Amino acid sequence: MTALAEAWNCVLPEPDGAAYDPGPAREFLPPNSRDRPLSPQELEQVLRSVGAARYHVLHPFHQRMNVGELSFAQMQAWALNRYCYQAVIPKKDALILARSDDPAFRREWRKRIVDHDGDDAGSEGGIRRWIKLAEGLGLGTQMVVSTRYALPATRYAVASYIDLVTRHSMLVAVASSLTEMFSGAAIAQRVPAMLARYDYITEETLAYFTPRLTQAPRDADFALAYVTRHADTPQRQADAVNALIAKCDMLWAMLDALDHAYGAPQRIPPGAFRPEER
Repeated sequence: MTALAEAWNCVLPEPDGAAYDPGPAREFLPPNSRDRPLSPQELEQVLRSVGAARYHVLHPFHQRMNVGELSFAQMQAWALNRYCYQAVIPKKDALILARSDDPAFRREWRKRIVDHDGDDAGSEGGIRRWIKLAEGLGLGTQMVVSTRYALPATRYAVASYIDLVTRHSMLVAVASSLTEMFSGAAIAQRVPAMLARYDYITEETLAYFTPRLTQAPRDADFALAYVTRHADTPQRQADAVNALIAKCDMLWAMLDALDHAYGAPQRIPPGAFRPEER
């Protein structure tokens, strides 16, 4: 098991013939999961149950965001730190793309990169839209894109995601993207809540989220089809579930760090963003 897997307490692919070990996925898999592979429908149900229990929209920080309880400084810190994750998404997708020998897979997966990086035809990508969100919260562009003011825990979490998709199987890499199954509902709740409860936020500020309402379900459907097709043994199915658990844990850890640093009392580590009083 790699250091990453140990840190996440997450069982990732073992050599064929190794003893079945579902690891953290045991919480979500049915008792007889080692005896036969789940059907695609059963596996999807298990994966969705992971999101229902562990997706970061359930984190207290997000819950407070949705009811209007975050301060302006906390919103700034969230936007600045979340940029680190947004910026690495096309890099992560390029790594997955490069691992595939299937032209059809590559054609579909590269849409994700364009969605975030934009294209030469003038389509603005998600990274640029996130920068505009941060700018709308009063943050300087260079402060955001440098990532130097992000929390250390944020940088470690993002690096661990790249490690996950680089060092483990293609199945695990693709399965880790399945948090997109849950993002549409989260966005549909978050955007109107933020517009209603924070008078300094506008629809233009939140423009990042509009295309994600269609992009995320499209991407999730493709990734889910890949996972349910290739996770064809009990161990591979457990690996896929554990990959999704690990991704949920990474997103949750980022919010834990934000809550710790910018809650009351503040515990901002040296070198990290220090908001001005407003």
